[in-house]
Amino acid sequence: MKRWQKILLVGFHAIMLALLLCMIIAGVQLRWHLGYLLFWGAALSGMAFYFIRDNSLSKIYSFCWIGLSVFGIIGTFITYDSVYCETDKYIMKEPSDIIGFNSAILYEKRGLLEVEKWRYKFVRPKSMIPIDSLGAIVIYGDFYNVETSEEGVAVLPLDDSFDEEKAKQYALNHNIKYGE
Repeated sequence: MKRWQKILLVGFHAIMLALLLCMIIAGVQLRWHLGYLLFWGAALSGMAFYFIRDNSLSKIYSFCWIGLSVFGIIGTFITYDSVYCETDKYIMKEPSDIIGFNSAILYEKRGLLEVEKWRYKFVRPKSMIPIDSLGAIVIYGDFYNVETSEEGVAVLPLDDSFDEEKAKQYALNHNIKYGE
């Protein structure tokens, strides 16, 4: 490799690694699954260190990234969360649990970030209508209890500004089940 290629590779790897670590430490989730691109950018550039020099340190570092990539492939499939439904401001995703109940997580879209707003248990949404003024959300989908599921509509909390009385009145006015 030429010197400028080595510098470019090390710089790219350092940037990808720094962004990935910042994302993990801050506990944020990037939209459009861009976090996976950060990991794979760091992993592939880390593997390329094998070709940088003919010393054992760069080869060991490269083999460590090859090992991490094996876990990364498994982690990608385990943690991939599919989208139930979304609006222009919110996105409802299936949690990336291996074993768990039917549930959904509501995220607010903020630029490149998805910020978790609320978790809903025993529901599989098909569509949603957020009502920011009430701090509530109307979810259309399948609702699960112990042994059965039924299709329905419910008014549930959207965030901490949830106004229970107004949400009950809204549900009553629109003939919607209130609560979980």
